[in-house]
Amino acid sequence: MLIADLGALHARYPTYNAQTVLEIMRHVGAKKVILASVTPQIWTSGVWRDVEHPVLFALDDDRFPVEAIGTDWTWAELEQDKMLGFLKMYPQGLERLRELRHNELDLKDMLSKPLDAFSIHGLIPELPVLKAVKTFHNKSAVVLEEGPGTAHRKRRLEELATKLESFRDVVVLTPLDDLPDLLEMGFKTVDLTGFKPGVASRFRAVVDRAYSLHENDDLDTLVHSLLELDGAPDSALGRIALEARFAASGVYLAVGDLESARDLLEAVAMGQFDRPAYLPGFVLSRLGQVRDLMGERQPAIRAYTAALALRWLPISAKAVAQSGLAAPFALA
Repeated sequence: MLIADLGALHARYPTYNAQTVLEIMRHVGAKKVILASVTPQIWTSGVWRDVEHPVLFALDDDRFPVEAIGTDWTWAELEQDKMLGFLKMYPQGLERLRELRHNELDLKDMLSKPLDAFSIHGLIPELPVLKAVKTFHNKSAVVLEEGPGTAHRKRRLEELATKLESFRDVVVLTPLDDLPDLLEMGFKTVDLTGFKPGVASRFRAVVDRAYSLHENDDLDTLVHSLLELDGAPDSALGRIALEARFAASGVYLAVGDLESARDLLEAVAMGQFDRPAYLPGFVLSRLGQVRDLMGERQPAIRAYTAALALRWLPISAKAVAQSGLAAPFALA
């Protein structure tokens, strides 16, 4: 049973976010999830944490049993980059690249529309989003020709299909890009009959929304929505509620309410905030920034130092902590 993975785009869709994917897995009774595009080495080493991939963090946070079966196709991607660079050198090549960009615009337009689990996994023969994905890759194969120009897409999918045939009654998390082709090869998507997004999905949607502020947002309502989220301390809801307080600190920082931002960050830092894995680094590095803005340099240094002492922290949080140690943070 295939479930579509949208990578970083999950944060854009309130009704198909990372928690929605976990709820689907539980809905179909999955005991383990197969990661089709992540190699065993990348999963076990934790390198995947350096890429914005909400579902992988949600699986890790939930301690959901995972088996990564992906193959390293970096060499094929490098071949593709080399070919695209070569095409830029010639008029005919530039024409092909313009056609490719035009194809991308059609797909981006489709992905800019609201998506939910049913619009990707529904029983309708040709769902618009899947049709758009398939059309994009078909046209790309015509423009660039199958092989280096498509990062050997056909060969990769055939090898993936062979691997998946050895599994029975499992859930497979596969990129949306690959879903239409795998369906044509005879694989099926999950049966969503009776499925409804749950509380965790709603919690996640509120937090994701707070990470993408818009000029006309009602910030009071947003902060209230974030702070009303609550759950048992050692539960998925409790951990999302903690992250919601971090997200609310960003809203307070955006409007200049430094004391409220500091109080929220310190409250999060005093709890069990080791999951999701990115949260400690973001909390401590932002706490350092807020302390600096309040003129509290020594507490700021302690926060930056604590962030850098973590076993792992996001690349962006690391950059914040390192620059904060070098010089006090200040708003431009």
